[in-house]
Amino acid sequence: MLEIAGAIKLAVAGLALTWIIAIAAMPKRTPLHLTWAVFCTGLTAVMLREVFGDALGPATPLVIIAGCGTCSVFWLVARGLFRTRAVIGPVELLLVAGIFAPTVIDQAVLSPIVPDAVRRIYFPAVADGLDGFQTLLSSTVLMLAFWEGLRGWSGGLARNEKRMRLLYLSTFGLCVSTCVMLLDHGSAPLPAELMAGIQAACALAILIVMSVAIRYRATHPLTAEAPARAAGPASADERALGRRIRDALTSEQLYLDPELKVAGLARRLREPDYRISRAITAGLGEPNFNRLVNRYRIEHAMAQLHAPDSADLSILEIALDSGFASIGPFNRAFKEMTGQTPRAFRAAGRSTLTGLAAE
Repeated sequence: MLEIAGAIKLAVAGLALTWIIAIAAMPKRTPLHLTWAVFCTGLTAVMLREVFGDALGPATPLVIIAGCGTCSVFWLVARGLFRTRAVIGPVELLLVAGIFAPTVIDQAVLSPIVPDAVRRIYFPAVADGLDGFQTLLSSTVLMLAFWEGLRGWSGGLARNEKRMRLLYLSTFGLCVSTCVMLLDHGSAPLPAELMAGIQAACALAILIVMSVAIRYRATHPLTAEAPARAAGPASADERALGRRIRDALTSEQLYLDPELKVAGLARRLREPDYRISRAITAGLGEPNFNRLVNRYRIEHAMAQLHAPDSADLSILEIALDSGFASIGPFNRAFKEMTGQTPRAFRAAGRSTLTGLAAE
């Protein structure tokens, strides 16, 4: 069982490292990607520490410190996943730093350059107090991470959004309650081999579910919701604001910015987020902000795919030039709008041009 648990933990470390490399290679990285990369770093450190122990040698203190970037940073990942604007301010940084600090101090005191007399004073009196403080903060951020999945829950959520949140809440709740409450802080009469296997399975489950959630959020970003109001035809103000939105998008080609969000457009037009969202749906008759922007992006890409001077550009280059952050969302949006893949659309255009030249 220990061998199986060790193999699972190494697989978790490998998958986490794959995420770190993939995020480092991204041309555009969101705050969600960056916090997820930090979490994956901490998870990798925890897995390596549990598999190799003190065999890591001089790297052991750094690995132990890096392992603190799991529960603390996971909360920041959850904020990025379920908030439209997950600002990381002084309060969030202080809370995360408070979780890191006791471990950093412990490893510093254990350094060979620290006199034994200091260690005798520090351990256990001061260390126990700091460890208790760290446990309190860690439990707090774990509860906050669970709460993030419940924030904004309403009957108006899309079905896939509800499914993703339920998957997140059930997996996170089960794994955390099992590993933290039962195994770490409880007195479960279980063999060490079985406990190691359960911990490894929980780490793998959280990594897989969060990977699915982050990939989902990349193609289904959250947008600020308008306050509830009675359904009805668009007002003159909403139609006028819709025209301003359309003019801003087309005249300045704002849709080519892959980071463009409702909040950014609202700031540019000096309007509240909810008025922008309402003007798009009521004033312009579009399903939502993302569909509006993607329509302009796809039209731009279609022109490039058939333009002779863009013949040497790859599909990926055209996707990035058209305002998409990666090839996957571009392919899906393009096929949804045109009924063809970008490659098939380009090939059809070339065939048409060839036929015209022959005539």
